[in-house]
Amino acid sequence: MDDSERALEVDILAVSLRSDKDAAGDLLEHLAGKLSQALPEEVQVSRRGWLFSSKKPVEELNIKLGEIGFQFRRDKRGVITAMRQKIVRGVVLKSEEVAVESLIDELAAQLAKVAEKNARTRDALTKFVIG
Repeated sequence: MDDSERALEVDILAVSLRSDKDAAGDLLEHLAGKLSQALPEEVQVSRRGWLFSSKKPVEELNIKLGEIGFQFRRDKRGVITAMRQKIVRGVVLKSEEVAVESLIDELAAQLAKVAEKNARTRDALTKFVIG
């Protein structure tokens, strides 16, 4: 795969990660739903809500791809923050807050890179993008 094809693939994946969020109304719900279906072993979703409430919105979304972690967190006011993490042997050594849109782009690039090496991930991402 040449650089232009890889760049196009990353752009398509980034758009897919963002798509339908306006229709769904919530970026975290959208990302959690899509990514947990496509990559259940790499994604951890934490929800909050009242004990008997039917709605339990996503409070935190963690994606671990090798030595890089991506964390999206919603505070009590509904503001979403994004953190890039450096992970070594399962331990987070460094966390850095970045813009949500920027982290989505980085996540798409990392997913494309992982998909090049792993057939299971590639199949899951193809299903993710196509539907």
